[in-house]
Amino acid sequence: MKNMILPSLALAALLFAPCAALAQAEGEAGLPDYDECLELVAEDAARALAMAQTMKLQRGDAEAGALHCEALALMGLNRAAEAGSTFFTLAERLTRADDAMRAEIYAQAGDAWSIAGSTDSAIRAYDNAIARMPDEATYYTGRARVKAISGNWEGARSDAAEALARNPFSPESLLLRSAANRELGYPRAALVDANTAVKLKPHDLDALLERGLVHHALGDRANALADWLAVTRYAEETGRSGHPAAQAARDYLSE
Repeated sequence: MKNMILPSLALAALLFAPCAALAQAEGEAGLPDYDECLELVAEDAARALAMAQTMKLQRGDAEAGALHCEALALMGLNRAAEAGSTFFTLAERLTRADDAMRAEIYAQAGDAWSIAGSTDSAIRAYDNAIARMPDEATYYTGRARVKAISGNWEGARSDAAEALARNPFSPESLLLRSAANRELGYPRAALVDANTAVKLKPHDLDALLERGLVHHALGDRANALADWLAVTRYAEETGRSGHPAAQAARDYLSE
């Protein structure tokens, strides 16, 4: 059985989110085009990118709203590496912004670079987010996710634990620590987290998939099959048959 790294976890929970503080700052500066550009991202990323670049030409490369919209548009065009660099550049330039705002944009850089496969850059971006907001669980979860994708399970477990120390009820952090313990050869510890994640979100496809993997690691095929069947059933009932966890469950059931 191949390793499973929870492919459908929300890799980019912050990635496509507009920055409210940035929007406010732009509005105060009399630059309404930021909101217009954001609205265009979802409709036509190529046009949004062109608009953002025009804003930069009109107002200079330091135009924060233009840079942020440019990064979001690049993500919409599947140009994740460029988006990561643009998010990171923006975060570096916002020297007068508060820590919360800069941390959010560093995290967006981390997510983009993670999607692009640039693990070292993604971790560096999350390091910067954590340095500015060390009590924010979300950023430890994000860095744990990056490390899990790269196969650094010790690092993923450590960061997931840091996240859970700050927010014990984060399903994603629980699943990341479960996957790390499972991969590191501690399935009984993994089962504790997987059970908690399922208790918090009984119909969550990722939680059920991971618990099935833990049961399988423990040699409990009956319960593994039960969890994977539940994944496929809930996916079908909710119109999510194409969900990555549903596809993975079908693959495991066919083995």
